[in-house]
Amino acid sequence: MMDSKRLIDTFCEFVKIPSEVPNDTEFVSYMENLLKTEGATTKKDTFGNLIASFPAKNSNSSEYVAFSCHADTVKPGLGIEPVIENGIIKSKGDTILGADDKAGIAVVLEALRSASKRPPIEFVITRCEEIGTEGSSKLDYSLVRSKIAYVLDEEDIQELVIGAPTKFAFYVEYKGSSAHASEPENGISAVVPAAKAISRLKLGRVDERSTANVGIFEGGEVTNGIPNTAKIVAECRSTNHNRSLELADEMEKVFISSAKEHNVKIDIKKELKYYSFLLDENSKVVQIALKALAKNGINAKTKVITGGLDANNFNRNGISTATLGVGYRDIHTKNETLIIKDAELITKAVIDIMESLA
Repeated sequence: MMDSKRLIDTFCEFVKIPSEVPNDTEFVSYMENLLKTEGATTKKDTFGNLIASFPAKNSNSSEYVAFSCHADTVKPGLGIEPVIENGIIKSKGDTILGADDKAGIAVVLEALRSASKRPPIEFVITRCEEIGTEGSSKLDYSLVRSKIAYVLDEEDIQELVIGAPTKFAFYVEYKGSSAHASEPENGISAVVPAAKAISRLKLGRVDERSTANVGIFEGGEVTNGIPNTAKIVAECRSTNHNRSLELADEMEKVFISSAKEHNVKIDIKKELKYYSFLLDENSKVVQIALKALAKNGINAKTKVITGGLDANNFNRNGISTATLGVGYRDIHTKNETLIIKDAELITKAVIDIMESLA
């Protein structure tokens, strides 16, 4: 039976351990040692992702099932002091809480401890999710035996995420030549073609399934100088993979044509960050989760989102993976909270998933 006090105490202990991305190795090592005491055998891949394997319990099943969460948290995340008030957990106020994603880790651990039976389980704890699902993209999948998986890394427990987009990132640098602002004919501004490129891009909600954004624009150092460099970091994403390819090509052409118009050099890097996926609503991994959620009074609906997940990379590598909500809110802010009732309910649902697969 689930122990609510143990669940909350474990979570509060986890958030006190430093794990600001990319400096999450201390927490990963802590988890490795803890999971060993819980009966796991552990491996780390070359990137430092942790794969902890638990034997079956009261089950003859030999089919592994994976549960995955990420170890890293965003800034400011040092010296977190969790406070419990009126059924929620929050930070004292100077930091994030770190429920994203340490609440997920606490939930999986409590389910492992509480399930009366379970198949063999792989608990995969990834690094550096917050900087572009880096850990799961570099995970050594040859170490993972599971064919289905659940990632616990969303807010709403009433949503089961079954799809997410392809994302491209752009790192663009325009190179002109510097001159004093009083002699503009002696220089070539790099800011002008960069600004024109941005003005020509289709940004925001491009269509129902696609978005594009310029997140960083830098250029120049002083007001009385012609800037010889300008940098842009941008992205596009779509739940339709082919549409994402089209958008990326369109954006690349805009960046390049603007450089040619203004006779400046351009260095451009286009990087495919992750691939889209869409699970069949009738698939085993989806139906088992929906039944477990319903059993615990959670009227969950399937959802396709436009954000990236570790599940993108798991599905890309042949592991049918859905993503569960954990019950946190206002992530990446000092107002982040964890709703205790939701965390308890999703723990019970994860226990039921494990037991149904036993």
